Amino acid sequence: MQFLDLKSPYSDRDGARVVVVPVPFDSTTCYKAGARDGPSHIIAASPHMEFYDEETGSEPYLCGIHTLPAVEPVLPPETLARKIRDLAESLYREGRLPVVLGGDHSVSIGAIQAASRYHGPLNIVQFDAHTDLREEYLGSPFSHASVMRRVWDRGNAVQVGIRSVSREELDFLKAQGSVPIRARDVIADRASSLALLASRLEDRPTYVTIDLDCLDPSIMPAVGTPEPGGLSWTDITAFLRLLSQRTRVIGFDVVELSPIPGFHAADFLAARLVYQFLAYILKE
Repeated sequence: MQFLDLKSPYSDRDGARVVVVPVPFDSTTCYKAGARDGPSHIIAASPHMEFYDEETGSEPYLCGIHTLPAVEPVLPPETLARKIRDLAESLYREGRLPVVLGGDHSVSIGAIQAASRYHGPLNIVQFDAHTDLREEYLGSPFSHASVMRRVWDRGNAVQVGIRSVSREELDFLKAQGSVPIRARDVIADRASSLALLASRLEDRPTYVTIDLDCLDPSIMPAVGTPEPGGLSWTDITAFLRLLSQRTRVIGFDVVELSPIPGFHAADFLAARLVYQFLAYILKE
């Protein structure tokens, strides 16, 4: 299965600027399972989009998008993180832009580690309803709820869309002197939130991790923990457009799609989000 159902030459690995890495893994989920099916549903929905992006006036697929076979899940999750790290690092050495499709959010750990190992200190921009900063969760330090704790020291972390945090995570943020850009702030004043993100970006490569529960459940109910009060499509695309204009985005992931049988809108939205972000990045 190729993203967009592309054919040669646009799907050929040798000439592809972008490599999609599906990771069907959800063994660290704690509420609604099913994110293991997210990558295949995103890829299955993708051919039904227009390949011309009307906003940017571009056709991102012309840069070449190759989709790898799905990464075989392994346990424990730290072993999978190393597997993803080594694969993503090999893609960076080849000059590719990796796009990881999850799976639960734990799959982002290895992808971010690879980006920092190859590119050095990063901007790590996280779109999420949750801070994901627990030291461990349900006995695992590599849980979906511990993603950002595992990569916090890899660069300058900026969190957007947050609206759920534990006391432990709040104490950690206070100790780090870090204040997330909360969903309610974006909803109240998107322009000020965009300016705040721009002010917090440093002159370094940027990795973006997108947990789909950053979006409001009214447009994205197909996630493991659908928190009310989230971002809109217009909100998140404005942030992604800014990131592509202000920094060099070297990789990203889209995770936590837990498909709902018979409800295809969420699958399509996730696929469209991937392609829209690629349109922004490749145009710049």
